[in-house]
Amino acid sequence: MSLKDSLQKKLETQTEYWSKQINSLQADAEEKMAKAEDEQAEAEIQKDFSERIQALENRVEEARKKISEIRDSGEDQLRDLKARIDEWLPGGKN
Repeated sequence: MSLKDSLQKKLETQTEYWSKQINSLQADAEEKMAKAEDEQAEAEIQKDFSERIQALENRVEEARKKISEIRDSGEDQLRDLKARIDEWLPGGKN
């Protein structure tokens, strides 16, 4: 597998994982909101989950941009791109 393919696959896998987390958070939010005792509690739940979901959606969007960048990159640019992606992904060197 080429470096380009490997990087693309790594980002696609991470994107799938984040998308599943988003779906799980949305389900958790709906469940907690259904059990909320009043409108204030419901609003707090909505705010908390919305922020968490938005953060993951931003990561997914950034990963999609990086996948596009990989597709457009030549072999000489891939090593630098790989280092940036490895730092950016969870568990990276940051």
